[in-house]
Amino acid sequence: MNYSEALAFVFRDQDWVKKIAIGGFVAFVSFYCGLVFIFGFFLVGYYVGIIRNLLNNEENPLPEWSDAGKIFIDGLVGSIIIFVYTVFIGGLCAMFIVYLANHPFISDFERVIGIIFVSISTLVSLAMLINLGLLRFATTESFGSAFDVAAMFELIKQNFGNLLAITIFSLILNAILLAAGFGILSPFTNFWGLTVQANLFAQLAKGEHIAEPAASAMQSAQ
Repeated sequence: MNYSEALAFVFRDQDWVKKIAIGGFVAFVSFYCGLVFIFGFFLVGYYVGIIRNLLNNEENPLPEWSDAGKIFIDGLVGSIIIFVYTVFIGGLCAMFIVYLANHPFISDFERVIGIIFVSISTLVSLAMLINLGLLRFATTESFGSAFDVAAMFELIKQNFGNLLAITIFSLILNAILLAAGFGILSPFTNFWGLTVQANLFAQLAKGEHIAEPAASAMQSAQ
Protein backbone atom coordinates (compact mmCIF):
# COMPACT_ATOMS: atom_id res chain seq x y z
CA MET A 1 0.00 0.00 0.00
CA ASN A 2 1.25 3.47 -0.92
CA TYR A 3 0.37 5.56 2.13
CA SER A 4 2.12 8.70 0.89
CA GLU A 5 -0.03 8.56 -2.26
CA ALA A 6 -3.16 8.27 -0.12
CA LEU A 7 -2.16 11.32 1.91
CA ALA A 8 -1.32 13.46 -1.12
CA PHE A 9 -3.70 12.48 -3.94
CA VAL A 10 -6.39 15.00 -2.95
CA PHE A 11 -4.13 17.90 -3.85
CA ARG A 12 -4.03 16.77 -7.50
CA ASP A 13 -7.69 17.71 -7.84
CA GLN A 14 -8.02 21.17 -9.38
CA ASP A 15 -10.87 22.13 -7.04
CA TRP A 16 -9.71 20.31 -3.91
CA VAL A 17 -10.04 23.36 -1.64
CA LYS A 18 -13.68 23.93 -2.59
CA LYS A 19 -14.59 20.24 -2.43
CA ILE A 20 -12.92 19.66 0.95
CA ALA A 21 -14.49 22.85 2.32
CA ILE A 22 -17.97 21.75 1.22
CA GLY A 23 -17.37 18.25 2.57
CA GLY A 24 -16.19 19.65 5.87
CA PHE A 25 -19.27 21.87 6.08
CA VAL A 26 -21.54 18.88 5.38
CA ALA A 27 -19.74 16.93 8.12
CA PHE A 28 -20.03 19.91 10.48
CA VAL A 29 -23.78 20.24 9.94
CA SER A 30 -24.18 16.47 10.18
CA PHE A 31 -22.47 16.08 13.55
CA TYR A 32 -22.97 19.41 15.31
CA CYS A 33 -26.51 20.16 14.17
CA GLY A 34 -27.85 16.66 14.81
CA LEU A 35 -28.63 16.02 11.14
CA VAL A 36 -26.47 12.94 10.69
CA PHE A 37 -29.42 10.93 9.34
CA ILE A 38 -29.74 13.38 6.45
CA PHE A 39 -26.32 14.82 5.71
CA GLY A 40 -24.58 11.61 6.73
CA PHE A 41 -25.87 10.03 3.52
CA PHE A 42 -23.88 12.58 1.52
CA LEU A 43 -20.68 11.73 3.41
CA VAL A 44 -21.09 8.01 2.75
CA GLY A 45 -21.98 8.67 -0.89
CA TYR A 46 -18.95 10.90 -1.34
CA TYR A 47 -16.72 8.19 0.10
CA VAL A 48 -18.13 5.71 -2.42
CA GLY A 49 -17.70 8.26 -5.21
CA ILE A 50 -14.02 8.83 -4.40
CA ILE A 51 -13.32 5.11 -4.63
CA ARG A 52 -15.19 4.88 -7.94
CA ASN A 53 -13.36 7.88 -9.43
CA LEU A 54 -9.98 6.50 -8.40
CA LEU A 55 -10.76 3.12 -9.95
CA ASN A 56 -11.84 4.86 -13.15
CA ASN A 57 -8.61 6.91 -13.12
CA GLU A 58 -10.51 10.19 -13.28
CA GLU A 59 -8.33 13.27 -13.71
CA ASN A 60 -10.05 14.89 -10.72
CA PRO A 61 -10.43 12.13 -8.12
CA LEU A 62 -12.86 14.03 -5.86
CA PRO A 63 -16.51 13.89 -7.03
CA GLU A 64 -18.28 17.11 -7.94
CA TRP A 65 -20.69 18.23 -5.24
CA SER A 66 -22.99 19.47 -8.01
CA ASP A 67 -23.83 15.80 -8.62
CA ALA A 68 -25.67 15.74 -5.29
CA GLY A 69 -28.38 13.35 -6.48
CA LYS A 70 -25.93 10.58 -7.33
CA ILE A 71 -23.96 11.20 -4.13
CA PHE A 72 -27.15 10.97 -2.04
CA ILE A 73 -28.33 7.72 -3.68
CA ASP A 74 -24.90 6.14 -3.25
CA GLY A 75 -24.94 7.31 0.35
CA LEU A 76 -28.40 5.91 1.00
CA VAL A 77 -27.42 2.49 -0.35
CA GLY A 78 -24.08 2.66 1.45
CA SER A 79 -25.80 3.54 4.73
CA ILE A 80 -28.04 0.48 4.41
CA ILE A 81 -24.90 -1.63 3.94
CA ILE A 82 -23.38 -0.05 7.05
CA PHE A 83 -26.59 -0.63 9.03
CA VAL A 84 -26.84 -4.32 8.08
CA TYR A 85 -23.23 -5.06 9.01
CA THR A 86 -23.50 -3.05 12.23
CA VAL A 87 -26.62 -4.92 13.35
CA PHE A 88 -25.14 -8.32 12.44
CA ILE A 89 -21.67 -7.84 13.95
CA GLY A 90 -23.00 -5.78 16.84
CA GLY A 91 -25.52 -8.50 17.62
CA LEU A 92 -22.80 -11.15 17.73
CA CYS A 93 -20.72 -8.90 19.99
CA ALA A 94 -23.64 -8.40 22.36
CA MET A 95 -24.21 -12.15 22.57
CA PHE A 96 -20.56 -12.79 23.47
CA ILE A 97 -20.53 -10.02 26.07
CA VAL A 98 -23.73 -11.30 27.70
CA TYR A 99 -22.23 -14.80 27.76
CA LEU A 100 -19.01 -13.56 29.38
CA ALA A 101 -20.84 -11.35 31.85
CA ASN A 102 -23.05 -14.21 33.07
CA HIS A 103 -20.65 -17.16 32.92
CA PRO A 104 -20.40 -18.53 36.48
CA PHE A 105 -16.95 -20.07 36.09
CA ILE A 106 -15.07 -17.03 34.75
CA SER A 107 -13.19 -14.76 37.15
CA ASP A 108 -13.78 -11.00 37.14
CA PHE A 109 -10.33 -10.41 35.61
CA GLU A 110 -10.95 -12.93 32.82
CA ARG A 111 -14.38 -11.41 32.25
CA VAL A 112 -12.95 -7.89 31.82
CA ILE A 113 -10.17 -9.10 29.51
CA GLY A 114 -12.68 -11.10 27.49
CA ILE A 115 -15.05 -8.17 27.10
CA ILE A 116 -12.19 -5.86 26.04
CA PHE A 117 -10.98 -8.44 23.50
CA VAL A 118 -14.48 -8.94 22.08
CA SER A 119 -15.04 -5.17 21.87
CA ILE A 120 -11.77 -4.52 20.03
CA SER A 121 -12.36 -7.48 17.71
CA THR A 122 -15.84 -6.15 16.97
CA LEU A 123 -14.53 -2.66 16.17
CA VAL A 124 -11.88 -4.02 13.80
CA SER A 125 -14.28 -6.50 12.18
CA LEU A 126 -16.88 -3.79 11.65
CA ALA A 127 -14.34 -1.44 10.08
CA MET A 128 -13.12 -4.16 7.72
CA LEU A 129 -16.51 -5.53 6.67
CA ILE A 130 -18.20 -2.15 6.27
CA ASN A 131 -15.38 -0.80 4.11
CA LEU A 132 -15.19 -3.98 2.05
CA GLY A 133 -18.95 -3.86 1.57
CA LEU A 134 -18.76 -0.23 0.41
CA LEU A 135 -15.80 -1.12 -1.78
CA ARG A 136 -17.73 -3.94 -3.45
CA PHE A 137 -20.69 -1.62 -4.00
CA ALA A 138 -18.47 1.13 -5.42
CA THR A 139 -16.78 -1.21 -7.88
CA THR A 140 -19.82 -3.17 -9.07
CA GLU A 141 -22.65 -0.67 -8.39
CA SER A 142 -24.61 -3.68 -7.12
CA PHE A 143 -26.13 -3.65 -3.62
CA GLY A 144 -26.04 -7.44 -3.42
CA SER A 145 -22.30 -7.60 -4.07
CA ALA A 146 -21.71 -5.99 -0.67
CA PHE A 147 -23.04 -9.18 0.91
CA ASP A 148 -21.41 -11.74 -1.39
CA VAL A 149 -20.10 -13.99 1.37
CA ALA A 150 -17.75 -16.02 -0.84
CA ALA A 151 -16.19 -12.94 -2.45
CA MET A 152 -15.86 -11.13 0.88
CA PHE A 153 -14.27 -14.15 2.54
CA GLU A 154 -11.78 -14.48 -0.32
CA LEU A 155 -10.88 -10.78 -0.11
CA ILE A 156 -10.29 -11.02 3.62
CA LYS A 157 -8.27 -14.22 3.28
CA GLN A 158 -6.03 -12.81 0.55
CA ASN A 159 -5.64 -9.32 2.03
CA PHE A 160 -5.98 -9.67 5.78
CA GLY A 161 -2.60 -8.04 6.46
CA ASN A 162 -3.34 -5.03 4.26
CA LEU A 163 -6.89 -4.75 5.62
CA LEU A 164 -5.66 -4.77 9.20
CA ALA A 165 -2.95 -2.21 8.36
CA ILE A 166 -5.42 0.10 6.58
CA THR A 167 -7.92 -0.20 9.43
CA ILE A 168 -5.38 0.58 12.15
CA PHE A 169 -3.81 3.39 10.10
CA SER A 170 -7.23 4.96 9.45
CA LEU A 171 -8.27 4.76 13.10
CA ILE A 172 -5.02 6.36 14.26
CA LEU A 173 -5.11 9.03 11.54
CA ASN A 174 -8.70 10.00 12.33
CA ALA A 175 -7.94 10.15 16.05
CA ILE A 176 -5.03 12.50 15.32
CA LEU A 177 -7.15 14.61 12.96
CA LEU A 178 -9.94 14.78 15.53
CA ALA A 179 -7.49 16.12 18.12
CA ALA A 180 -5.83 18.44 15.59
CA GLY A 181 -9.19 19.96 14.69
CA PHE A 182 -9.78 21.03 18.31
CA GLY A 183 -13.41 19.91 18.04
CA ILE A 184 -14.78 22.81 15.99
CA LEU A 185 -12.56 22.12 12.95
CA SER A 186 -12.48 18.34 13.28
CA PRO A 187 -15.29 17.81 10.72
CA PHE A 188 -13.03 19.41 8.10
CA THR A 189 -9.86 17.57 9.11
CA ASN A 190 -11.66 14.26 9.44
CA PHE A 191 -13.35 14.72 6.07
CA TRP A 192 -9.86 14.82 4.59
CA GLY A 193 -9.13 11.66 6.59
CA LEU A 194 -12.12 10.04 4.88
CA THR A 195 -10.55 10.74 1.48
CA VAL A 196 -7.28 9.14 2.60
CA GLN A 197 -9.12 6.01 3.69
CA ALA A 198 -11.03 5.87 0.39
CA ASN A 199 -7.75 6.02 -1.53
CA LEU A 200 -6.27 3.13 0.45
CA PHE A 201 -9.27 0.90 -0.23
CA ALA A 202 -9.20 1.89 -3.90
CA GLN A 203 -5.55 0.81 -4.00
CA LEU A 204 -6.61 -2.51 -2.51
CA ALA A 205 -9.31 -2.90 -5.16
CA LYS A 206 -6.86 -2.19 -7.97
CA GLY A 207 -4.44 -4.73 -6.58
CA GLU A 208 -7.15 -7.39 -6.44
CA HIS A 209 -8.69 -6.35 -9.80
CA ILE A 210 -12.15 -6.37 -8.23
CA ALA A 211 -13.05 -3.29 -10.24
CA GLU A 212 -13.17 -5.35 -13.44
CA PRO A 213 -16.86 -6.35 -13.21
CA ALA A 214 -17.94 -2.70 -13.11
CA ALA A 215 -15.61 -1.80 -15.96
CA SER A 216 -16.93 -4.68 -18.05
CA ALA A 217 -20.50 -3.63 -17.37
CA MET A 218 -19.75 -0.08 -18.49
CA GLN A 219 -18.12 -1.33 -21.69
CA SER A 220 -21.11 -3.57 -22.41
CA ALA A 221 -23.48 -0.65 -21.94
CA GLN A 222 -21.49 1.36 -24.45
